[in-house]
Amino acid sequence: MLRFLLIRTAAMVATGLVVAMAAFIGLTVIPGDAARLMVGPEATPERYEAARRALGLDRPWHARLADWLGRALRGDLGTSWRYPGWPVAALLGQGLQVTFPLALLATLLAFLLGGLLGVASAARLGQPQDLLLSGLAQLGLALPEFWLGILFLLVFSVRLQLLPATGFPGWEAERAWAHLLLPGLTLALPRVAYFARLTRAVLADLLALEFVRTARAKGLPEGRVLFWHALRNALLPLTAALGLTFGRLLGGALVVERVFSLPGLGKYALEAALGRDLPLLLGVAVLVAAAVTAVSTAAEILYGFLDPRIRAP
Repeated sequence: MLRFLLIRTAAMVATGLVVAMAAFIGLTVIPGDAARLMVGPEATPERYEAARRALGLDRPWHARLADWLGRALRGDLGTSWRYPGWPVAALLGQGLQVTFPLALLATLLAFLLGGLLGVASAARLGQPQDLLLSGLAQLGLALPEFWLGILFLLVFSVRLQLLPATGFPGWEAERAWAHLLLPGLTLALPRVAYFARLTRAVLADLLALEFVRTARAKGLPEGRVLFWHALRNALLPLTAALGLTFGRLLGGALVVERVFSLPGLGKYALEAALGRDLPLLLGVAVLVAAAVTAVSTAAEILYGFLDPRIRAP
């Protein structure tokens, strides 16, 4: 087991380094000039060159990469160009306070609701209820997130006035979680459909196996066969999908955060891209990549604990 953990940890670290270098090189060759954006098109050549030197853009890209990697490994991601004086790590910490709980809430909602729908569909395979639930799941996968967000705003905030519309007051405010409910539900609904389809497909395969037929032949109630025998074995692939979904939501909540005006990582990523803020943009890319890699590795390690065949040499 120790060998399995060491291999997965080493792979996670190597993946993070490769992603960081790829992000730096990719963002370096993007057209645009941060120094020109900073000083404006009417600036004198002397002021423009001074800005390039201040930003380090006059140095070769490989020298800047080595310097940035060295500082990043010590936890220093540099200072934002768009927010002068603000360390990138501090800005990312602020954004993560919103994006992390939002992604966690959406993942849990998707897993629980999708799992229940999948179990209900698998319990009635081939029946009208199964066809109805499968059709709803297919429809959920096709719904765009920005449209869902606007619809939820109109219904729950404007018409019913049950939940806040936009913004986030901070965790020190009362009912702070209420500001994340609508964005969380917006992010969760397409993934509810995904987990429903996945749960149904896994359970449909398990219900056709010999051990399930044996349990039924013994006269066990159908509910015990479904939940105790089939669903317990279905948790293995569902656990892996849970980790991957959380990682993707952590890095893919940009559209929903913009719809609900949330100050999360998506806000900083968009502002950094528009302002050519290379340190902040790199910080967002590396943080999201590291989070996705870490969550995927954790899910794989958990999968190895649940299924010894995965960690076999």
